[in-house]
Amino acid sequence: MGIQLTLDEQILLSDVVMGRKKPTRLIKGGTILNVYTGRLEKKDIALAGKRIAFIGNLKQSGLYLDSSIESLDLTGYTLVPGYIEPHAHPTQLYNPLTLAEKVLTLGTTTLINDNMTFFTMWNMEELLGLLDQLENYPVKQFWWARLDAQTYLNNQEKELFSTERVQKFLFHPLVIQAGELTDWLPLLMGDETMLSQVTMTKQAGKRVEGHASGASYRTLSRLAAIGVTADHESISVEEVWNRLELGYMTTLRHSSIRPDLPILIEGLLQKENVPWHRLMLTTDGATPLYLKQGFQDHIIRVAIHHGCDPIHAYQMVTINPAIYYHMEEHIGGLAPGRLANINVLNSLQDPTPVMVLVDGELVAKQRKMLQSFETNPWNHFKSVKWGSDWRIQEEEFSLPSRKKDKVPIIQLVNAVITKLQEENLEEENGWVKWEENDDRLLVYLISPVGKWMTSAFLRGFARNIDGLASSYNGSHDLLVIGRDKKAMAQAANHVLEHGGGITWVQNSQILYHIPLPISGFMSTKSVDELNEQLEPFITQLRAFGYTFSDPLYTFLFLSSTHLPQIRLTRAGIMQVKEKKILYSASKRGI
Repeated sequence: MGIQLTLDEQILLSDVVMGRKKPTRLIKGGTILNVYTGRLEKKDIALAGKRIAFIGNLKQSGLYLDSSIESLDLTGYTLVPGYIEPHAHPTQLYNPLTLAEKVLTLGTTTLINDNMTFFTMWNMEELLGLLDQLENYPVKQFWWARLDAQTYLNNQEKELFSTERVQKFLFHPLVIQAGELTDWLPLLMGDETMLSQVTMTKQAGKRVEGHASGASYRTLSRLAAIGVTADHESISVEEVWNRLELGYMTTLRHSSIRPDLPILIEGLLQKENVPWHRLMLTTDGATPLYLKQGFQDHIIRVAIHHGCDPIHAYQMVTINPAIYYHMEEHIGGLAPGRLANINVLNSLQDPTPVMVLVDGELVAKQRKMLQSFETNPWNHFKSVKWGSDWRIQEEEFSLPSRKKDKVPIIQLVNAVITKLQEENLEEENGWVKWEENDDRLLVYLISPVGKWMTSAFLRGFARNIDGLASSYNGSHDLLVIGRDKKAMAQAANHVLEHGGGITWVQNSQILYHIPLPISGFMSTKSVDELNEQLEPFITQLRAFGYTFSDPLYTFLFLSSTHLPQIRLTRAGIMQVKEKKILYSASKRGI
């Protein structure tokens, strides 16, 4: 399963290397990046099926060679291992298949994926079935096992993260780590459930990834002692160095909301004896429009542009993650016995491949797939469905509750960080008295089956939006933003009627609708097709006043309780640090 060597592969390798059988393909003339030695070497490659049988001078190989063997002449090109993304979120409107199909053309042949969306919305039988089904596609997909949610859960919902359920997922062969731990405080406070889950992860020989944004050296030290082995949340070179000193495998991030790599690379280059072998690179959940620049190929290019030695840049997305995740016998380098996942480059300075081979087969050329994936296998899974037959009425959009005559206002500090403001509310005819160019909107988190509603004002998002509804958010509920009751109801019901999506209603007309039929969270469209829908939507949103880096992350994190300071939850408006509900949700009978 996964990348493991089968007996048939072993027999074929043995027969080819000993000259009993011909190689299945020869790759000649290329200059190969040896990520083990850090050298460029002009050598030929002989394949035995999916795997490399020999690298070197074919005349000295002892292989059974003749003119009938298929040969690929790559004279003038540079060959590097397929790229590994060690921290992928495969449900950022795209789905694991459409993401894989896109990034494969850009040279990423292995994804290590977050399981959160599927783990919280799908039953275990179908989730494990999905993991098995994804093995039928060229990109190797491995997974994390989440130990905590990123949103408020009631006692019944907390059973989703019971040790029994986590263990069932964690012990699947394609699951290679626990984490990322966004709510790690219980671990430090001695929570027995989380401690037992970390312990069984370590006993199974798997990794534990943290998410310790802003953590002090002392906190990082405590987490390392309890079992956390990696972290990707450094935003300064000092934070990188703290993690390296404490033995963490440290991942440098360059994402759509945290483009931190330039400052991290430039800072590291000021230090002596940088342990580059303990570093990896990630795009950390790049949203679809980011992929127009590239994926791991883009992050390599950024690293090189800011002074990183190209050899180190390639090692950080190939051999380093392969070694860390105990997969170096199979992927991460070009050497005998490894899978023939090969990116063909014009040069090391240009990391976007002109050709991509996976398991020895040519799968992409000039950023195009030679054979498309089946991108809509989702009909096989009942857990795809989101929402219900319930519909909201416009009069149900009531004003937020008051405390001492003040209403809660969630102020966006940036795309994802918030703070609380409380202000008096001026009303007119039982509704908000909107000022000219008012920078407030109403925001609601609503049960998609109509059981409850949490409401507040939102400042800093945009201006004058009538109604915008999204099933794409961290709690997988219905997020509604706007100022007009009728438009908000129209947008919300349109999303419900279509089983998920993002709908914007302006002047009583549907301005945009982006369907998300897979669990209300993912599109079935290719990444390029999805971007054709997203680009005008986001451009228009900016025209209405959105100024931050990535509005999709604002949708995602307004109901995610792992970031400061104020969040919408199913229980009400939560102050994150204290886990305190400041304004309760209104319960609804259905």
